[in-house]
Amino acid sequence: MKRYKATVNAAGMWVETILYAQNQAQAIALFKAIFGAPNVPYIPTQIG
Repeated sequence: MKRYKATVNAAGMWVETILYAQNQAQAIALFKAIFGAPNVPYIPTQIG
């Protein structure tokens, strides 16, 4: 598993959050499922 960081809109505030995923496509899908597609405007980046 790899760590991915994204800036998302949560309850009207822009926050950076991290999740674990197998690859970038899965990370994008997870962020969009959790926060909603309009709230994830940037592609997540792999960290560490």
